[in-house]
Amino acid sequence: MKREFLLGCLMISSLWAQELPLQTEQDRVVLRRQAGEVFDLVTPLSQKAGKSVVWVWAGGKRQLCVGTVVGDGSQVLAKWSEVARSKGQPLQCVAGGNVTYDASIEGVYEDEDLVLLKLKDSTLRPLLFAQSAKPDLGRFLIAAGPGDVTLGMGVVSVKERTLRESDQAFVGVGVENHTEGTGVVIRQVAEKSPAEKMGLAVGDIILNLNGKVIGSMMEFRSMLATMKPGDTVKVLFSREGKSLAVDLVLGSKQAIGQFPQRRLEVMERMGGEISQVRDGFPSVIQTDMVLNPEECGGPVLDLQGQVVGISAARAGRIRSYVIPSEIIVAMLQRKPVEERLAKVKTFEPGPQLSRTREVRPRLNRPDMERMRARMKEMQQLMRMLDEEIDGLGR
Repeated sequence: MKREFLLGCLMISSLWAQELPLQTEQDRVVLRRQAGEVFDLVTPLSQKAGKSVVWVWAGGKRQLCVGTVVGDGSQVLAKWSEVARSKGQPLQCVAGGNVTYDASIEGVYEDEDLVLLKLKDSTLRPLLFAQSAKPDLGRFLIAAGPGDVTLGMGVVSVKERTLRESDQAFVGVGVENHTEGTGVVIRQVAEKSPAEKMGLAVGDIILNLNGKVIGSMMEFRSMLATMKPGDTVKVLFSREGKSLAVDLVLGSKQAIGQFPQRRLEVMERMGGEISQVRDGFPSVIQTDMVLNPEECGGPVLDLQGQVVGISAARAGRIRSYVIPSEIIVAMLQRKPVEERLAKVKTFEPGPQLSRTREVRPRLNRPDMERMRARMKEMQQLMRMLDEEIDGLGR
């Protein structure tokens, strides 16, 4: 815990200090030294896990995603929706040191959007998943790549929850933070939703759920994440200064129409490309680490070096999902679906932004300036924007 606190302090100090407009050369020297200290802390952990991580390529020309070595060392878990883009091209898995193995598809786990690849003549070591490691909110996480590559760093922003629509509780309101006190202000009410049926209206301020005070949209969303469709929740709200209460039966997202998502899609894509398949997972941990879609599929570690899961998708500017280790272990006990029977989840095409982005360089000591620039996305303004997105559609 002490080590985690030190790392967090170093990162925060580096982040805020770089915003000073009159930064001296001495300040910059201090920041470079701190960045090196951060890197020195996480590199040994990435190097250890990196022996069990590969890049997945198609036709020897195109990088698809990252893969995690499992089983007896001859199998690799990778992101199915990305591998499916190979469209029959030969697959290769490239480990640290550019050691390359031919790969074939053994089966698909559709719910988790993972594919099981079989390697030819593999000498790789399988990764050991820490099933009991469930990181709490604010815990620091590291996304490891092949060899000594560190793909990303961040913290747990939302604890383990389901993203399957049929399992998610739905109120039917779009909300924003109440700037003059606690609670969240309703800005939209979905037709035929539980909120509409119970008489909630635009302008009402939701103060608490089941007696628990709501301080922000993030708290509102986190409370709902612990509930299920069919649960009854007591909603205390304010209307024109008068406090009212209703018993609201939560609905299911799948069964009820939701708000138009185009504006949200634009906002989510402002920080770069997001994964094609980024929803519907049975269970995920949400983090604020920034990964490109082709960097998903690898192991995620805590500061003790325990593998807490596999990166599943980048879903927004500072929103990436991790499938917990216990889910991965249980999944591997099931027989995967044959490739010819497997489907790739499809979504309506979102608004396209500029695709002139250069390939993002890998994290290493000379590139710490880039890491600090990425960490700027953790600032309060970006968090508030992310909370706004999460608040809509609840």
